[in-house]
Amino acid sequence: MMADGAALDADGVTTVARALDAALDNETARPRPLGDPRAPDTIRRWNAIAGGIDDDALETVLTEAVCRLAATPPGQARVLAAGLMPEVPVQMALIAGYVRLYRRLRRIASDGGMDEAAVMADTRADMRRLNARMAEALTEISRQRQDRTALEATLERRERRLARANVDASKARDDLRAAQVAIAQLESERDAAQRTAAAATAERDGLHKALNRARAGVEDLKAKYLEKFALALHDLNNARALLINDPRSTLAASKASIAQGFYMILEDMGADAEAKKLMASILKDGM
Repeated sequence: MMADGAALDADGVTTVARALDAALDNETARPRPLGDPRAPDTIRRWNAIAGGIDDDALETVLTEAVCRLAATPPGQARVLAAGLMPEVPVQMALIAGYVRLYRRLRRIASDGGMDEAAVMADTRADMRRLNARMAEALTEISRQRQDRTALEATLERRERRLARANVDASKARDDLRAAQVAIAQLESERDAAQRTAAAATAERDGLHKALNRARAGVEDLKAKYLEKFALALHDLNNARALLINDPRSTLAASKASIAQGFYMILEDMGADAEAKKLMASILKDGM
């Protein structure tokens, strides 16, 4: 029996869910209001949707059918557009109560009306209780909707702040990458400059060494030519001394020409001062 009841409930939920799905939209595909069962058209429509469901199973079957339709985002949007709130169980409990009351009224009417005062009083009392509970539920639903609206507004503001933060973070990451690229470029340029400076330093040192070697060579060469110039000057002195015995000798003129040549070389080397000083210390009568 329990297994049969469970299977019957499952079939009932499927049947009611299909009927509710068909009733959510009107003929123009616009949402049909189903959230307030106090409206006569609404309660008649709910009675038609749950026509095959027993009074005792109404609340459970209607609640599960609404939750099944709202299980997907599109389905939830359609359910909410019809005024149904799956997260507020009292709404479906009240709708089930109104359906039961509607069925009782129809049974009373089919039995000949409300001639019995006690039945009429009980029915009216039930209706007043349902209306009071419905008013309380609508107030609670309105409060919950306001809270949800406020929460959604808060979440939206947080999402906007988060989106701005993500944009700022993305920009910061881009700036960081650009800075890293710039730093890498600067480091590359610095390394290249250091290599260039090292090469220039090495070249300068090489030039200094070459210059020093050249200067040393010039000094050596100048010393050699000063030595040769000194010998030439001594030879010139000796040749002039021989003129006393042989006045027609051309040796002195030849030696003077040789000494003159060495002097000109030393003069070109920038050593003319040393050459003049040396000549003054050796020659007696000048060149």
